[in-house]
Amino acid sequence: MTGAQAVITSLMRHGITTGFGIPSIHNIPLYEVLRQTPGFQHWIVRHEQAAGFAADGFYRNSGKIAAIFASTGPGNLFTLVPLLESLQTNTPVLLIGSNIATSLFGKTGGALHETPAQLEIIRPLTRFAQRITNPGEIISAIDQAMEMFHGPMRGPAFIEIPHDLFHVPLNVESPAQKLHFQPKQASTGSSVEEALHQIAQSAKPVILVGAAAALAATAVSQLAELLQSPVFTTTSGKGVFPGDHPLALGCISRLGEVQTVLDESDLLISFGARLTEFDTGRFGLRLPAKHIQVVEDSSYAGDRIPSTLVIGEIQSIAQALAQTVERRGPWCNVFEIKTREATRLQALAQESYAALNLLRSLMQRNDVLVNDQSILNYWASAFFQVLEPGTFLYPLGSGTLGYGLPAAIGAACAMRQSGEPRRIICIAGDGGFQYTQHELATLSQYDLPVKILLVNDRSYGVIGFLQRSMFGQMHEVALKNPDFCRVAEAYGIAAMSVESFAELEQKMPAWLNAPGPALLEWRTELKAPWEIGAIPRPAGVTPKAS
Repeated sequence: MTGAQAVITSLMRHGITTGFGIPSIHNIPLYEVLRQTPGFQHWIVRHEQAAGFAADGFYRNSGKIAAIFASTGPGNLFTLVPLLESLQTNTPVLLIGSNIATSLFGKTGGALHETPAQLEIIRPLTRFAQRITNPGEIISAIDQAMEMFHGPMRGPAFIEIPHDLFHVPLNVESPAQKLHFQPKQASTGSSVEEALHQIAQSAKPVILVGAAAALAATAVSQLAELLQSPVFTTTSGKGVFPGDHPLALGCISRLGEVQTVLDESDLLISFGARLTEFDTGRFGLRLPAKHIQVVEDSSYAGDRIPSTLVIGEIQSIAQALAQTVERRGPWCNVFEIKTREATRLQALAQESYAALNLLRSLMQRNDVLVNDQSILNYWASAFFQVLEPGTFLYPLGSGTLGYGLPAAIGAACAMRQSGEPRRIICIAGDGGFQYTQHELATLSQYDLPVKILLVNDRSYGVIGFLQRSMFGQMHEVALKNPDFCRVAEAYGIAAMSVESFAELEQKMPAWLNAPGPALLEWRTELKAPWEIGAIPRPAGVTPKAS
């Protein structure tokens, strides 16, 4: 067995049967093994950045890990932003990257794709990184990466393999059996007891749910129903607690009514939630005096916001709390709050809000919405109702543009491999879409049924809003765009354009139900939710006096 065979065999042994990448002069031995391995599904993309985002979207939608195949230097470095996104959201992805030949180590100059300190550049954006110095280390390195993937702090892994080692035979046999990893340790009893004491002392508890609580959704729901506590989510946690549950109060990123409830509450109980600058209005959101933060690792929570940490397996802790607390009556009229907020938002008469409500009404519960970063995506974070876990993907780890299309491709690949009949929708702005627009080729090549809603305001709209707010003027945000429909059609993708909400309302059903990939361009100028008062402006974004 060669080094290249050891890589693919080890991936398969651990249930990693999907990968995204591009063949290169340094990694083609891997692709020869992939050619001979029909059980491994490889999806070729047009840029390594897209491979990283696709692997991220694949995991978030399916819960299954995908590999990224990249090559020495530029190929590996193109994955840095996706690795940042996956690191900050605890998303497991495995980068298999090559390096120059071992015979060239120790000296510098002239080697193809040679990159100084390649491993040290990438390591900070991973939870595990290792350079292979002989092919016998490949199996154990992948085993160690898998152990991290099953631990309390998951995230990206990078295994760097000098390209000559792909050809070298191993002196060890590949284990036949899949490793069984130890379950995460439950919290200590004293921590749970302290949490129970604070809950018993509270009169007005509130629950906050993040993405890391996905496996604890049932137990958290039971606890909320016993306490009759209103439940918020973070942006990344949308869908972990269904948005149509009677106790659901939506995402904290919309601030307004969220702040009203938190000001009245005396205890916040958060499960698997990371409180980000994005969700908290630049950390301006005021929390109750007491905050119990249930996480699997203390570093996940960070240390910017004080709390009582309860560390352990979130599902076990939530179950322990739900089995012990006493049932009580409601302290907060969730229905009245939601009704009041909906009336206020409708009175703003914003097409962004209306478009999201229209889209929601046409989607099934398990359809997936993948977000880029644009004005409409900010509205979606705050107000789009999400009904099931893994059906709302957002680049919250990095805040990058260009995530939407390749992540939607990853979700669509997961859907195709699972055979589930659900739709994948991508919302992007014209600026962000052009970061990874080339992945229309991947959509076309595999006929992946991703539906792209492209909002074209011919500018970097959110940045323009911020410039007007802070400086009274705009600069370098206007864009000269291509004809997006003709670009899509050049790849064989159905496309149509609308210029009014009435046209959008008329054409959205046909676009959404098209049999393959389809692009719907909406030429409009939307107001940012802060500009129109849908969300209170965070500090530093107040209108500039004229």
